[in-house]
Amino acid sequence: MKKTNIQIQAVLLAGVVLLRVASANAQEVTLLRSVAVNQEIPDRGQYVSMSLLDLANVGMASITDVNVNLSLSSLNESSPMRLGQIYSSLTYGVASEDERVAVLLNRVGVTDSNAFGSRLSSLNVTLDDSAATNIFNAVTGTGTYQADGRSGVNPYAGGVAYSSGSINAGLSALNGSLLESRQFSLLVADTQQGGGQARLDSWGVQVKGTAASSGLLNLGAGGSVRATGATESVGATVVSSSTGSGSVGLLAMANQSLNLSGGLKGSGEFNKTGSGTVRVGNSSEFTGTLNVNEGKLVVDGALASGSTTVVGSGGLLGGSGTLGALNLQSGATLTPGNSPGLLTAASAVWAAGATYEWQLGNLTGVAGTDWDLFRVTGALDMSALSSTSKFNLTLVSDGSYDLSSGYEWTFVQAASFTGLSSLALGTDITNLFNIATQGMDVGTEPANVKVLVGATSGGLTSLNVWAVPEPSSQSLFVLGLAALAAVRSMRRKQS
Repeated sequence: MKKTNIQIQAVLLAGVVLLRVASANAQEVTLLRSVAVNQEIPDRGQYVSMSLLDLANVGMASITDVNVNLSLSSLNESSPMRLGQIYSSLTYGVASEDERVAVLLNRVGVTDSNAFGSRLSSLNVTLDDSAATNIFNAVTGTGTYQADGRSGVNPYAGGVAYSSGSINAGLSALNGSLLESRQFSLLVADTQQGGGQARLDSWGVQVKGTAASSGLLNLGAGGSVRATGATESVGATVVSSSTGSGSVGLLAMANQSLNLSGGLKGSGEFNKTGSGTVRVGNSSEFTGTLNVNEGKLVVDGALASGSTTVVGSGGLLGGSGTLGALNLQSGATLTPGNSPGLLTAASAVWAAGATYEWQLGNLTGVAGTDWDLFRVTGALDMSALSSTSKFNLTLVSDGSYDLSSGYEWTFVQAASFTGLSSLALGTDITNLFNIATQGMDVGTEPANVKVLVGATSGGLTSLNVWAVPEPSSQSLFVLGLAALAAVRSMRRKQS
């Protein structure tokens, strides 16, 4: 079974969310939450740091694994803390809902023959039940260890011999169904009187769980969805309510495809980054801005008419869906359909230096099916184009075609155009375009390509690509004979 992975980041109190598809039928969500504390632990006292994690809101259905990051230091370096005095636990939930507790630290190194335990004066570790070594046996303050897990050992009583058989409250004790309180509470206690004081610098959790196949992924300001495998799919709807630095990122790197089949929602911004492809499904409740900063965005569903899609330099836009407003900036590329096809927008602006990569699948047929078509139900603004500031039209074909008979194809339709001086049928506007035919195999007859204003039908006026073949050698020979005959006739008349 092919394994794929999706990573989703959400900044929630400096946190992150990841989504991993474990198999074709089972998804796994991971929530990362980091909490900066910088709080001293009272001498023979304790401190509790709480954090609310709305796991259901990031697409999680139940908890299957928890890891913890824990950072402690000495409050005063001249009087350092002693790790052998520290007890720590992590609790999920509250007592009224059968809270679940994992023991993280229980006086590292303290036994019936070592009353003081570890002399480590700082700690910056990851606690993971899959690690090879229990934190009780740590000899350095960094690395990855199992949580202590011994809830039956009283941290305020005398030391006892260490036994792995006493572990009954490792991190797996936190697994299970989601609790309504959503509360995670970290307790850190100094169990001995005297000695240097500890400081809780920060802590964090990585909570994994089964993923909901629907619902909302409300990642918060600055969150992101990131593909980590080749082909991914997210069934839940991704939400953005913020703009600017709070925009939600959509990231797919080279050779990656992230399929957001649940679509987008909200009035905020999304930023597509990475050279890979992001596909967006129906997003009728998305009224914000979708920025394509790099890579390809494929819109196969319908975005709300009030939404805006901005394709920047290096970005590509394709698909057979429907957009709101489209802003195609210099260096951006428009590639309608899915080889070939129809892409529709409520309105559009074309900048000089942008590119329309137009694909021909068959010489004859239907626009939007046999060759690419970009349709604008409102206005297409071409006012930025001129004979010196041109739009790029790149022609590509699926096969080798003989254009000796000449052909004309509709590549744009719009209800109105801004910036064109005339929409009279047959008006030649080729001077507004840089036309490249290197990707179009035209058989034995090289083509002279023009752009003409076409007919108006159903309230939409078309722009057409007209392939005019160069005269063949035989036709040039015939024209040459006709010219020679005309010259001889004139000489006879003159004589």
